[in-house]
Amino acid sequence: MLKSSKRQLAAVMFTDIVGYTALMQADEEKAAQVRAKHRSVFEAEHQIHQGNIIQYYGDGSLSVFKSALEAVECAIALQQKLQDGLEVPIRIGIHLGDIVFDKTEVYGDGVNFASRIESMGAAGAILLSDKLNDELKNHRHISTISLGEFKLKNIAESVEIFAISNDGIRIPDIAELKGKGKRKQHVKSIAVLPFVNMSNQEDSEFFSDGITEEIINALAKIGQLKVTSRTSSFYFKNKQIPISQIAKELKVSTILEGSVRIHRDNLRITAQLIQADEDYHFWSETWDRKMENIFDIQDEISLLIADKLREHFGHFEIMDRLVDTQTKSITAYEYSLRAKYYQNKWNPEDSKKAISLYEKALEIDPQHAQSYVGMADCYSFLGTTGFLPFDEAWKKSHTYTLQAFKLNRQLSDVYYQLGNEAFFIEVNFRKAVMEIKKALILNPNNAEAQQIIAYFYIVAGDKENARKHLNIATSINPLSDEVRFWEALYHYTFETCEKALKLLDICLESNDKNIPAHAVKTLVLLKMGKYKEVINYYDQVPKEIVVMQEKTGVLTLAYALKGDKKKAEEYLELLKTQAKEPAGHTANGYIFMYYASTQQFDKAFEWVENALKGKASMLLLRYGDPVVDGLRADPRYASYKEKIYELGEPLPEVKKKKALLDESQAKHFTQLLLEHINKQKPYLNPDLSLRTLAEELNIHPNQLSWLLNEHLDKNFNDFINHYRVESFKSLLLDPKNSAITIMGLAFESGFNSKTTFNTFFKKETGMTPRQYQKFQLQ
Repeated sequence: MLKSSKRQLAAVMFTDIVGYTALMQADEEKAAQVRAKHRSVFEAEHQIHQGNIIQYYGDGSLSVFKSALEAVECAIALQQKLQDGLEVPIRIGIHLGDIVFDKTEVYGDGVNFASRIESMGAAGAILLSDKLNDELKNHRHISTISLGEFKLKNIAESVEIFAISNDGIRIPDIAELKGKGKRKQHVKSIAVLPFVNMSNQEDSEFFSDGITEEIINALAKIGQLKVTSRTSSFYFKNKQIPISQIAKELKVSTILEGSVRIHRDNLRITAQLIQADEDYHFWSETWDRKMENIFDIQDEISLLIADKLREHFGHFEIMDRLVDTQTKSITAYEYSLRAKYYQNKWNPEDSKKAISLYEKALEIDPQHAQSYVGMADCYSFLGTTGFLPFDEAWKKSHTYTLQAFKLNRQLSDVYYQLGNEAFFIEVNFRKAVMEIKKALILNPNNAEAQQIIAYFYIVAGDKENARKHLNIATSINPLSDEVRFWEALYHYTFETCEKALKLLDICLESNDKNIPAHAVKTLVLLKMGKYKEVINYYDQVPKEIVVMQEKTGVLTLAYALKGDKKKAEEYLELLKTQAKEPAGHTANGYIFMYYASTQQFDKAFEWVENALKGKASMLLLRYGDPVVDGLRADPRYASYKEKIYELGEPLPEVKKKKALLDESQAKHFTQLLLEHINKQKPYLNPDLSLRTLAEELNIHPNQLSWLLNEHLDKNFNDFINHYRVESFKSLLLDPKNSAITIMGLAFESGFNSKTTFNTFFKKETGMTPRQYQKFQLQ
């Protein structure tokens, strides 16, 4: 133990042997064996995973670890070893937070937090705080699942609690956590898996993909619903993986799956919602429609899915329409879907195919805003990666973005493009952030917008905001190499090069033609002092993706930092030549990095001054790069940084919405609702929905949903099914119904599904219907 007080960040683990006191009273000898095995396994595993056991107290323990990963790996090993042979039933809680070592004790918020989490647990389970869970997102061998948000004793803010869901580790039922902490609400999250193409035509795959993406985009507009992005959802396309496993990997509570069948101008779409933790299919529907009504179909499906999610998991507001009619031409729409199919492959060849298909869509309908946005995105990608001249590509991107903006100012992706332009072309940091914030107001689930604003904050050195938006991007798009790339850039900029390198290698294992990953990896290696590796780096990279200015730039820096002045000057001259080319922006940025890293600060700041005047795009990218850290010691650095990353007055935040009903209205409608339920018994109608009940009460569905959740502390399904269960119990006890089966009585009570009935009955009573019947007959 340390001799003096010391504060540090640590992973704190609390454990407790469940039922130990009762075991001691019943069988002291077995209790002693259990305790002996507990101590033996604990000490062995803590030594392996570099944990520090602070103290044993009765049947529990407190220990700390330097990393979240080591703590969790130790916890998993403990549960596995303690369940083998003589079972030691322990519960484990882990949190990442500040602790204080003070001679013979450890204390602090981190310790209190971990203690509260452990007290919620169950034997065989490992519970984690959201903060610790964030540290595990790039470690694929560890899977977790959210249990919801809880209000813990003496903890000011509610916190999302996760459970380890690896094989052999128990996931506790929500009911087991009651009394340990007040559950705030189920995390409202969904992943839409690629709809299966059931059509005979092989080339109609683009259409089923397009339907899936449109539903994702529609649901993503609901701010209180977390919707997994297309990239992560489509990772599972054509893969035979259990729904529960997919949900674990995507960290969602609900999965939507479906199919699409096209025959001539007829369309059949099926969809079903699955509560993943129980593999419970709680809703399904089939639509037979004409192709000419495609946008109305998408809106109908999206609204119904949103309604069913709200009824099942709790309140969020739903707009009256989620999908707008993009075009009156089905042919133009099909061309745009085909274009998007190729655009999503994100390589130069397919981006050019996408552009030609977008052009065909616009020939048919010049008013199709989505095609203009798609064109703009393709050109900005080709310009940024160097496969088209930078100025030429961005000029085209700007033209198409403005055209889309004129046609439809409610498209989140339009503001995403405007934000990119403000950053890369106008070199206006404030405007770039402001435009991306507009994109996020329209679509909080826009993963690309969350990623790019995180990037803006990374280069500006704003660690807190960068982390916030990266966390959101990761929750939306957990399997994306793009998010992993930004995460690597974050670690390179703020934390450890080793972690950045590991993440970049994962990206490159997945796609060895990932141009940005190669570029940043060379900078990470430079920062780590691996100059020889940098000098030989591009010899191993596929030639067709080598950006020559990147190669020349890192060679110049590597030789300079290595101390080979002759070679450095040789490559510097080549770099200056390349900087004069029409697309010389990349080379120009490396010239600044050369001056800064070789401590030629006057020349570096002269470059900065010229870049400010000429609005050089590389200024925002390179000024905060860790390779030029030496420049920070110069007093000029801070004043220039303030100019470069200027935000001016605080950007306007989204105002919090007022309550949908004031106190008197809420009281009035609560009374009206309960009277209607008791007198009219609408719950006996198996087709009752929140919307139809709202119509009966003459109230907006959003207001009724809010009322149920905020004033009655129930979601719609819990509220209605409570009355159905009570009706069933009443019918069951009536001798006149003795000849009717249990399911017959359930259907008479308003249930329309055996699974739903059994699920809610056990939730209400803690017994199966059959057990309840036997109990009542005793």
